[in-house]
Amino acid sequence: MKLRQNNKFKLLSLLVLLVFLFSSSGCGQMINAIEHSDMQVKLKMTDTIFLDPVVKAKNKTIYVAVNNTSDMQEVDTTMLQNLIVSRLSAKGYQVVTDPTQAGYIIQANVLYMDYYRQTGTKEGAVEGALVGAGSGALIGQSRDTSIALGLIGALVGGVGGALLGKAIKVETYAGVVDVQIQERTDKPVTGQIITNAQQGSSTTIQTKQEISSNYQIYRTKIACTAQQTNIDKNEAARAIADKIANQIGGIF
Repeated sequence: MKLRQNNKFKLLSLLVLLVFLFSSSGCGQMINAIEHSDMQVKLKMTDTIFLDPVVKAKNKTIYVAVNNTSDMQEVDTTMLQNLIVSRLSAKGYQVVTDPTQAGYIIQANVLYMDYYRQTGTKEGAVEGALVGAGSGALIGQSRDTSIALGLIGALVGGVGGALLGKAIKVETYAGVVDVQIQERTDKPVTGQIITNAQQGSSTTIQTKQEISSNYQIYRTKIACTAQQTNIDKNEAARAIADKIANQIGGIF
């Protein structure tokens, strides 16, 4: 009888220990994995674009062109272009295939898109990996790109704790999308194109070109993230494209 009691006590002690270990190391991560069971897609623009409401009331024809120069080619350019066209058609805009006949020319390029997995330490948190890797991939880019990469880190948020094995992990696709909108105006728009070309480490050649057109140009960048437990790459690409189309359509 005493031997049975000792065995029961040892078994109970083992169970208590296992519960304690799970609670202290894996429970928080398991909760985090459950919270991310549904895909979460977040976007932020680096700068707001305000179109002239008077001109917008008259310009009801659009031309849309989409490129993807990122490593994530699952963000299909035709799919994204059709989604943008669908949003604007619902607002009464007519799509044209000749950009010279368009009241608005919309160009979008998926500049950067990459994959990140939640790491086991706070120092290796997702936002640090995103900004670090993104900065390396886009070195020499503009201030807006730096802002966009910073926004990605803010969208993902901090993470910590050990992974619950390789089977369960919170994963993220994140990137930057360039957007340019040209708005046809009644009066000529004049300006300069200035190019600063580096020659070696200490020499720069600056060239200038006077330009005149009937289009006012607006530019912004969109930082985007898709996050889910055991994410599907194609599903993430479709979700990102849908959100991008919504955000571009929201400008009009």
